[in-house]
Amino acid sequence: MQTRTETRTRTVPKTIDGKTHQVQETYTVELPVPPPDRKAQVKQAVTAFAALIVLAAVVWSALAIGGLLSMAFTPWAAYMIAAVFDGAWVCCLALEWVHQYNPQRARAPRRAGWAALVLSMGLIAAHGAVEFSLWVGIAGAAVSLLAKGLWHIVMTTNGARLDSATQQWADAERAEAEGRLATVDIRRELQRQEARIREESAALEGSGSVSALEWRTPATDGLTEDRLRAEVEDTAERIRIAQSGEQVAQRLTSAEPEPLSPAEPRLSRPEPAQAEQAQPREPFGFSAASVQRQERTERVAELLKAEPGLTGAQVAERLGVSLASGKRYLADARKEVQK
Repeated sequence: MQTRTETRTRTVPKTIDGKTHQVQETYTVELPVPPPDRKAQVKQAVTAFAALIVLAAVVWSALAIGGLLSMAFTPWAAYMIAAVFDGAWVCCLALEWVHQYNPQRARAPRRAGWAALVLSMGLIAAHGAVEFSLWVGIAGAAVSLLAKGLWHIVMTTNGARLDSATQQWADAERAEAEGRLATVDIRRELQRQEARIREESAALEGSGSVSALEWRTPATDGLTEDRLRAEVEDTAERIRIAQSGEQVAQRLTSAEPEPLSPAEPRLSRPEPAQAEQAQPREPFGFSAASVQRQERTERVAELLKAEPGLTGAQVAERLGVSLASGKRYLADARKEVQK
């Protein structure tokens, strides 16, 4: 068994004149040396040799295809573009190696790599046929085929093989991890959008108007967001009042009548004529909302007469409504004052 000598240090006590201190001492040990792993060394050598062959094939392909393209284009541009053809299948080969344990994702770069190789070999063969002979072109094209084939064999022999059950387990774990990663990206995107919405809303509220946002349709020409918000809030207020009126009516209807005490019999009265019957009235909620809106408009008109410089914000603060509603009441009050 082979051994190797290794020098180490350790702490030992040292006593002089009755005083002891810890000092460093150097010593050597003999350690066994494992036998060399010839298979691992061969794999490393083959991998390095395959990488050199791929590099040589890319250079060879660039020279051949560049010579063919230089017949019609500038030489420096032709040779630079020529490297794209072999560079394409080299990149696909790298992606195939990255996804060697994910057959579904490795399938696309594998097919694209072989397609790019066939195209590159065809151009190399065409260059040989134009400059020398077809056989010379075929021999030159075989260089790229050998380079890709050798690297494909290296990946196949060095990579681990998974059985069907293990592959399914790996796919499930990968799908779960990718799902969590995608969820993080989606949440980050939503947070950016929410932050942008808050910034835009703050900017619009600070400016006091958004007159730049208008609908230019014939039916709503000149309709701004402030006017639309005021209309929506006014309609919502009417609906709330109508709902409250309906709830009161329902409570009155559902209430059990109290027992009536005996009373004297009433004389029968003739039924009123058809023309004297009560006519249908407007819905409770909307009529009440109109009255409330008219009262607020009249109040704002009185305030406007006393304070001509009254603003929508002041109206909203005094009436206890939103800024948009305050602006709407102020506009209606100004119309009343002008009348």
